[in-house]
Amino acid sequence: MEVFLCPACRLVLWDPVTVSCGHSFCRRCLGEALPAKCRLCGEKLALLGSRTVAGNVLLCNLLEKCLPKETKLARLKIDVGDLLRERDYRGALKTLQKGVDLAPDDVTLRLCRSEVYVALQRYPEALEDLEVLCRQEPGECEGFFRKGKMLLEMGKQSEALQQFQHCLTLNSSFCAAQYEAERILTNDASPLPGTVVELKSDLSQNLKGSNSGKEQALLVSLEEKPLQDVRKKREFCLGEIGSEYNQAALSMPEWLRKKSNLDVSVEKEGDLEEGTSAYARGQKSTQDYQPDFESLLSTSDLECSLCIRMFFEPVTTPCGHTFCKECVERCLDHRPNCPLCKQSLREYLRAGKYNTTVLLEELMKAVFPSQLAERKLIHQTEMAELSNLTKSIPIFVCTMSFPGIECPLHVFEPRYRLMMRRCQETGTKMFGMCMYENGKSFADYGCMLEIQKIVFLPDGRSLVDTIGKRRFRVLRRGHRDGYNTADIEYLEDEKVEGEQLSELQYLHDYTYQLAQRFYEHGDTTFRQLLMHHGSLPEKEEDIQASPDGPVWCWWLISVLPLDLTRKLTLFSDVSLKSRLTQLKHILNVILESRDYNS
Repeated sequence: MEVFLCPACRLVLWDPVTVSCGHSFCRRCLGEALPAKCRLCGEKLALLGSRTVAGNVLLCNLLEKCLPKETKLARLKIDVGDLLRERDYRGALKTLQKGVDLAPDDVTLRLCRSEVYVALQRYPEALEDLEVLCRQEPGECEGFFRKGKMLLEMGKQSEALQQFQHCLTLNSSFCAAQYEAERILTNDASPLPGTVVELKSDLSQNLKGSNSGKEQALLVSLEEKPLQDVRKKREFCLGEIGSEYNQAALSMPEWLRKKSNLDVSVEKEGDLEEGTSAYARGQKSTQDYQPDFESLLSTSDLECSLCIRMFFEPVTTPCGHTFCKECVERCLDHRPNCPLCKQSLREYLRAGKYNTTVLLEELMKAVFPSQLAERKLIHQTEMAELSNLTKSIPIFVCTMSFPGIECPLHVFEPRYRLMMRRCQETGTKMFGMCMYENGKSFADYGCMLEIQKIVFLPDGRSLVDTIGKRRFRVLRRGHRDGYNTADIEYLEDEKVEGEQLSELQYLHDYTYQLAQRFYEHGDTTFRQLLMHHGSLPEKEEDIQASPDGPVWCWWLISVLPLDLTRKLTLFSDVSLKSRLTQLKHILNVILESRDYNS
């Protein structure tokens, strides 16, 4: 039952609205405009009118199914509140009668009906409801105070004084009751005793036989506080009592106001704790009823309409529909509209906040813990498959990339948006890059890229900074959710030792000198190219430390004016000596051509 209570008013949710942080409130508790921040978690909310955020469709259906009586009562109380604002007391009375017939023990309905009876000057009926209220809430002084006020209206001063005495027994510092008792006792026309001593004696007789100890405290209070002190509080008391019986406007005590929804004023952010304690003191009919959710609900009631599985990380869109987080993200990759009602979700996409709907998470944990654990296990298994860096790795088909070289990407296709998210979620932040090749969908060789930084744009596109890691050869091609995948094996340069290593080192140093000349004496076009690729990397001390060889070689291959087929041949070569020899030859040709042209 607790799971379906509004965090603000502590009543069963009515027309629940889920805000961007994932918490759900009654629409009326939010007011006409959404508050600046959530009252529970403090997260900043979008500055939107609450009418622009639709009610949570799934929560409404669950409430109707699990709490039909409570939902109907909430609707009745909302209707009564509307009728009272319009001062349609006869219409409010008819609606309240339906509510009392449905829930005879609901004290909020009884109290409100008594107030309506007063407005219609039907005092006996009002008194009858207040007597029921006092029996149901014997520890609340407000009920006895209102009963005393009612008796005063009926001219029964002696009985009214007894109610005020009982009210003071429960709360000896209740100023309003003190004032009313003092007013009766000091009334010249009153047949009642007018001194404190007589009042004390009369009060002792009325409370005879009680063992609570509160009576003694009240007697001491009456002795210590002369009536002159009470008179000094007259103005304050008048403000507290108000003139609810002299005016047509109806009022309700604070402790019931928070339980009824009949008063629609919005609580302040600091009132949550007070509202909780107030709820704990009343509305027993709601507290005592604990529905058997397991018999009322099935897993199909908590099923995503897109993946047809139990919700995993359910999120609620501004249009009020609920989906798995991954499902709605994939839909928004294609179109910024709700997949059910087609309402535009551009603002939702721009905000980029896909917070889990807390109430649904708590409900699934409480009612279907084993099914939820199984659903999480399925998700973890899927993530484990996605995090494998040799089997079914995601392939981004675009251009050539190289180990150790930065490769910025502009991701806009839906399939690659999904790929980037999955790489982030799995924690690997890795995917393969291959260039397109006719007849094969992509080339036989590629490079693993690691995501360094990703910036999501408001329309769903993203700017991704990556850097090359390892070369690989494609063993088998595949597909997953629209993008290419591949089983791969990583390439590694052949190691040499002894004299072969010395020769390789000499070849390396000589080729690097040529690369420096090429870098330092480039033309204007080459200088513009360097703005994209950066400067020539430094030489490495151990030329065989990396399985892919020195980074500067890959930088050089990326900037050389070679066709992609030739670059791919160099890329797939696992002999560092062979690559250096080919690079030396290419550099000599380019440098000789420059010298000739100059």
